[in-house]
Formats: sequence, C-alpha cells, structure tokens
Amino acid sequence: MRKTVLIPTDFTVQSLNILKSVLSTNESNVKLDIILLHGLSLNDSIRDLLFSSKYQQIESLTTPEFEEACEVIKNKFDSQISSLRIDLFTGYNVAAFNNYLEGNRVVDIYVSDKKPVFTNKKSFDLSRFIEKSSANVITVDAIPNANFSEKGKVAEVFNQMSMG
Repeated sequence: MRKTVLIPTDFTVQSLNILKSVLSTNESNVKLDIILLHGLSLNDSIRDLLFSSKYQQIESLTTPEFEEACEVIKNKFDSQISSLRIDLFTGYNVAAFNNYLEGNRVVDIYVSDKKPVFTNKKSFDLSRFIEKSSANVITVDAIPNANFSEKGKVAEVFNQMSMG
C-alpha cells in the first residue's frame, strides 16, 4: 500500500523532526511518497520568471546540512519511503493549495506546532492554507532537539534516530 503525505519545511534540519516522527510511527506495510513543501512568493519580474527554475530556487534555499539530513533519513527508513521530494508552493489562495494537494494526490499533511524559521524574505508560512485545506491534517509531536556541538545539526539526526 502507498500513500502521499505532505510535510511543510523551512529547510532547517529541525523541520525534518516531523518527518522522523512520521516514519518512526508508520506502519511497515505502508510505503510513503513524501513531499517536503516550502511556500515561496515569486517575483513579478518577467526576466526572473523566464530564467529561473524551480530547481535553482530550491538549490538556493537548501543547505548542505539539510540535504545530508535528508539522505540520512532516506537511508534509515528506506523500506518505508517510496519517494522523497522537495517542492515549492507559489500559489496565493486556498483554492490553489487544494489544487496542488489534489494534483499530487496528498492524503495526509503532517504539521508541528512549532513556527517555521525562514531565512529568505520571499518564503511564507503554509499554515494558513493547511488549516483551510481539504486534506487530513495531523499534528505531530516532533522529536525534541538536543544540542550536539561537536558535529553540528546532522549529528542531531543520527542521535535522535538512535534514541527512537
């Protein structure tokens, strides 16, 4: 059995705690197609719209630590993950968000009660769309953060996985 789930992300390693919690409690016979979604306002500049791609925008928003943490999670939970992709939502209303959910066949949206931390001024919080969406919204208690100064943020992924 397969299902598609959506998890909002701000491209911090801490935002992946929701994903780790979901995978830790997932039934082993359910394979997940996971979408890590980020809200981003587009420029009105025709040049920017024509010559910048979604891939370039995602590359500029992600950090090496975030990408490494995603790889760690994919390797650890390989048997449960059918696909894991990062996407951008650039719509302006709930109807556009519901169309995105329908087009991607999203069954569940997993959120945390923690507010996202945005480093890009064009990023926006998806919670206003999620609250009014037609999808099943599940609030997850994310694995608490610990301070591991020696290896940085990616060490948190390893240590929290070994604790769970």
